[in-house]
Amino acid sequence: MKKKVLITLLVMAIVGVSCMAFAGCSSKVKIGFQSGTTGQFYTEDLGNVQPVQYPNATLAVQDMINGRIGYVITDIAPAKAIAAKFADKVKVIDYGLTEEQYCFAINPKDTKGIKEKLNKFMKDHDAELKALQNAYVQGTNEKKVIYSAKNPTNPLTVATSPDFPPFENVSGDGFEGYDLEVMDMFCKEYGFDLVINSMDFDSIVLNVGNGQSDVGAAALTWSEERAESVTFSDAYYDATQVVICLKSDTTFDNCKSAKDVEAKLAAL
Repeated sequence: MKKKVLITLLVMAIVGVSCMAFAGCSSKVKIGFQSGTTGQFYTEDLGNVQPVQYPNATLAVQDMINGRIGYVITDIAPAKAIAAKFADKVKVIDYGLTEEQYCFAINPKDTKGIKEKLNKFMKDHDAELKALQNAYVQGTNEKKVIYSAKNPTNPLTVATSPDFPPFENVSGDGFEGYDLEVMDMFCKEYGFDLVINSMDFDSIVLNVGNGQSDVGAAALTWSEERAESVTFSDAYYDATQVVICLKSDTTFDNCKSAKDVEAKLAAL
């Protein structure tokens, strides 16, 4: 009898550890997102699902493919980039669930006058930057690797999280992506040496707000909470959250609007 009790307790302990390893044994549908993003806030507000945090959306999609979670919610541009990478396994439900804008975050003390210079740069090069942005989003951009300056004399430190293509990503011993190419162009025009500080997305606003970096370039959505810590540049991209699901999933097949998608999410 004692052996059976011990065995039962051991099995329960092992199951408990397994549940924790795979984000719990809840019967609720699991939805993944990149930690600290609008996708997290949107998913947590759904209430009827089990939110699961990931360092980036690609890892979330890989877990979805492996059957550990049901869906992923992330920004439209990286969603399409990830879906293209796993084209035979996943698809994007192309109805925007939110309205948001990307901006560059700037150290609030801004002793270098970055905000004024950067806003002027984006205005002066508006057509060129829009064409470049479209190329990145459509995947037709010319590959350009951006390197961090090794011996800067007039540094502009830029905090980024290089796991969010097509806006920022690692490329060998350098970086690539729209945000970082814009920062590279800006630095060349104003005589700065670009120094790239790579970190987790969650750390960027605090890093810039504390003055450890001059600028945060990481597809950052403007929010009142973030604006308490950093200054924001003018907006440069209109974004939205979308659902990624398995290619075989028919849940959203009859949806004709964002409201239809939200109704399906509410019914999961």
